[in-house]
Amino acid sequence: VQATPVKRLCITHEVVTVNGQYPGPMLEVRNGDTLIITAINKSKYNVTLH
Repeated sequence: VQATPVKRLCITHEVVTVNGQYPGPMLEVRNGDTLIITAINKSKYNVTLH
């Protein structure tokens, strides 16, 4: 998780991305699957993943 500079309409903004993607990557799982996810927040913002 990091803040990535994005330029729109000649103005650069910081957008919080996951692996450089916004929205972040889709995780496809099945009922009963077990996931272990490690998220490292390199952004200056608090982030909630859901």
